Order: sequence, then C-alpha cells, then structure tokens
Amino acid sequence: MRDRDKVLIVDDEQAIVELMGLYLKSEYDVIPAYSGQEALDKVKSEKPDIILLDVMMPDMNGYEVCRVLKTSVETQFLPVVMVTALSGKDDRIKGIEVGADEFLGKPVNRLELVTRVKSLLRIKHLQDKVLAERNEAMNYVDVAGFIIFVIDRDMKINLVNSKGNDILGYGEFELIGHDFSTFLVPDGIRDEIKATFEGAMDGNSHLPELIEHPVLSKEGKEVPVRWYDVVLKDNHGNVTGILCSGEDLSKFL
Repeated sequence: MRDRDKVLIVDDEQAIVELMGLYLKSEYDVIPAYSGQEALDKVKSEKPDIILLDVMMPDMNGYEVCRVLKTSVETQFLPVVMVTALSGKDDRIKGIEVGADEFLGKPVNRLELVTRVKSLLRIKHLQDKVLAERNEAMNYVDVAGFIIFVIDRDMKINLVNSKGNDILGYGEFELIGHDFSTFLVPDGIRDEIKATFEGAMDGNSHLPELIEHPVLSKEGKEVPVRWYDVVLKDNHGNVTGILCSGEDLSKFL
C-alpha cells in the first residue's frame, strides 16, 4: 500500500495553517510551517509532495521561498501553490516568474483547495514515474559503458549519464545547461562539430553513422571518444535535439 502524500502548509498565521490542515488531513499527512526559513528546513527534513505557500510572510516571503525551491535541482519539480490575499495581475506574474504552479486566493475555498492539491499531486506522480523510468534506463546504459549526452537545439546539455560524468571528472549536475561545443569540444574541431550538429537539426544534412573526436575533461585533458549520434524528434516529427552515445577509446590506447 502506498504511503500517504505529504502536504507542507506554510503561513505565519497559525489559524490559517490549522484551517487548511483540517481540510486536507483526512487524505494527506499535513506538515505545518510558520515562516519561509522553516518551510525550507521542512522541505529538507520531511520531503513533502506539495507545498501550500503563503506570499506575505515577514522573514522570507513566498516568492523568495518559491525561487529557492524552483532553482534547486532536488526540488525543481516539487509543486508549489501560492496562497495569497493579493489579487493583482502583477502579483500573479511575479509568482509565475519564480516558478509557482498554481494560485489560491484567501479566504481559501475548501473544494478549490482539495481539487487543486489532488490535481497537482496526480501530475507529480506521473513526473516521478517518468523520472524513475528514465533513471532506470540510464542505469542500464551506464552498465553498458557508454557516455550519453542529450543536447537541445541550442547546443545546451540537457542530460548526461553518470558514466559521462565519471570519465570527464564532473559532478552529477555540473555539465547541465552548458554549451556542448564550447565547453567540451577542443578548439581545433569546435566549429566543425557545431556545424555538423546544427546542420542535422536544421534538416540540411545528416549525422555521420559514427565519428571519432575527443572531448575535454574537467582538467582540460582530451579524451578520445567514438560517437554514435542520433537526431531526436517529438511526436509531431519536430527535431528537439541530439542523442550522443560515446565509447571511451582511451582504454584501448
């Protein structure tokens, strides 16, 4: 049987925390917090599945808390519902800019609260399932011994497996967001590799079946790699990036 989802309710007014907790406690485990910093501490210690976050708090407001959560790799997919008496357009835009997933007005309507929480948790569970399946697939790839990169249309690294990080000497998330060609490809072949990738993503040329070229480790050392690259497309046939599978050749030298 699956454990009950945890809902973190954050508000500097205890009565509001208790009221929302009363609405939700029959279906969820409710965790209270009464300040922004306490909310961040509870996220680390309690691992909630969703946060109901007051905007107007004295020490650290809800926008600041949400920004911290949404810029952290560990909590970026944690659903955050901003609960506020503010109703202006600018207030909602500010919430969207810091990554809020939903908004609830005060006083909170019980049916609306329960519906929003249930809907966001359903989405979160689907995301968790996809991430778990991806991680399982990546584990199989690591066992096979290949370096894996996923590069988007802007040449940014969206994903790298642990084998790639290990061989190049990087931590788990250090390479994410960096430009593949300027960050990892040596100067002498950088323009050529970039032109090859961009041509393939624009549909003007095809990727070679395989190509051998080095990439740079964190220490600046060239690591020889045999690459098997494939263009990635979405369900509508639009190119989304390139999957780069590489075999480390240094072990043969």
